[in-house]
Amino acid sequence: MTSYKYYYFSNLLLICYIQYLSAYPCYVCSPIHFNYSITVDNFPSPTEHDCNIITAETGCFVRVFWNNNETTEITYGTNLGFPHDSVRVEIGRGVNTLSNLYTTEVQIAFICGSSDSTPCNTVENLKRSFISTTLPTENKIREYDELLIPTQTFNSSLCYEFSNMTDLCPQKDLDDCRKCFIVIEYSQITDICATCPSGEFEWNNFRYNTMFLLQNRTRSDSIFLRCQSGVNCNSINNIEKIQQNLVAQFDFDKFFYSSTSTIKLSFILLLSSLYIGLLHLF
Repeated sequence: MTSYKYYYFSNLLLICYIQYLSAYPCYVCSPIHFNYSITVDNFPSPTEHDCNIITAETGCFVRVFWNNNETTEITYGTNLGFPHDSVRVEIGRGVNTLSNLYTTEVQIAFICGSSDSTPCNTVENLKRSFISTTLPTENKIREYDELLIPTQTFNSSLCYEFSNMTDLCPQKDLDDCRKCFIVIEYSQITDICATCPSGEFEWNNFRYNTMFLLQNRTRSDSIFLRCQSGVNCNSINNIEKIQQNLVAQFDFDKFFYSSTSTIKLSFILLLSSLYIGLLHLF
């Protein structure tokens, strides 16, 4: 019995230790709101009064979100399942079908898992992510407003239908469909789901998501479109136009150069301090 207890508690300690090693320290803060569009020079750092440091097995993120170039939100938190060591960019444009008001949303997020005792979701890493990213202009994004025009005379039979994602793509429902829909995921293979699903959706919109993986310098893209106007508004061709014209670019060299520069500067300062200290000794 004593031997059993020993092994039980040994295994329990081992599990706790493994969980400790796989947990990452993260800044977690209440969202920081600004009633204007802030620039990279004004990104706020976590503060003791508004933030905590917690450990999370899923890793950490820090994100900047702009709405219509009028408001900004900065969020520090724990990762919701995206790959570590990545930068996620999302570009969205939509129209509320009840108010006919259009809105543009852009966000950049840095996702990480630190190997040391300090959080990796810092404002410095968010700044590096931002300066390494090239976004399409607002005018470019608005070029696709015609695809999003709401209509009161929607005809579900005009929606394009195709799928190579048979298990995940909802069936076309001509009786209860209110908007055409398509999503295309570009990775090692291209997955497509174009249909007219059931349900009420308040927005006609598109979202262009890109994940930049920092370790192997690759990217994956996902674009969805929800629309009502014209024949085959949810066509593959329309998605490809969005992909070609609204693509976000990421400069991996600039991202890592910023990191290297910071490390070099810290090293130079350290050597300078040691040199001055040695002078005082002799």
